[in-house]
Amino acid sequence: MLKLFAKYTVLTILINFFILFSVKSEVIKDYEIVGNDRIPNETILMFSNFKIGDDIDENKINIILKNLYETNFFQNVELKLKNDKLLILVKENPLIQNIDYNGIKSKKILEEIKKGLNLKSRSSYNQTLLAEDKNKILNTLQGLGYYFSNIETSIETLDDNKVNISYDIDIGNKAKLKKITFIGDKIYKSSKLKNIIVSEEYKFWKFISGRKYLKEDIISLDKRLLRNFYLNK
Repeated sequence: MLKLFAKYTVLTILINFFILFSVKSEVIKDYEIVGNDRIPNETILMFSNFKIGDDIDENKINIILKNLYETNFFQNVELKLKNDKLLILVKENPLIQNIDYNGIKSKKILEEIKKGLNLKSRSSYNQTLLAEDKNKILNTLQGLGYYFSNIETSIETLDDNKVNISYDIDIGNKAKLKKITFIGDKIYKSSKLKNIIVSEEYKFWKFISGRKYLKEDIISLDKRLLRNFYLNK
């Protein structure tokens, strides 16, 4: 009974699929774009990779939708075919006017966290890209030794479909190296191996040094130094 039901369900899904997507190929003789305010028609056509005289079928429709969504210009895109005319309905993403990074006093750190971010002033706002950028900033701060950072984002809606983005960053304290341990058949004493690596255990009486903080690039260097040491032995 279950097998029969499963077959019937699959058959129903396939029938519905072909009913929905069996769009016959049509030659488009005209087009109309509705909903765009900031993005010119020419730009939309260029990114859609569509032109008058093209044959349109379900595969071409999917390609056009994919191309337009990948521009990050639009929240929503719909395509409709009627009497050899392609209707493109779009809803534009807001335009970012300003991005503020609150809580970072160091210009050097600020420059580092801005590298490689998706969203910038005068670009289109996208919630998914905002979440990606937030994670990138956290990862950058961790790479600099700030493992206890916290970021809150806020969006200010402005007129003319524009927004301001604010990152409220609590950078926190740098992660200190409390203890360095060597595990396994290391042959050499830990005191010897500690002299090989760059990292040092944090002691309050020692002078301030970047070696006493947890940094991924320094740990990678330590691993190379230890490997070279053992290879030479």
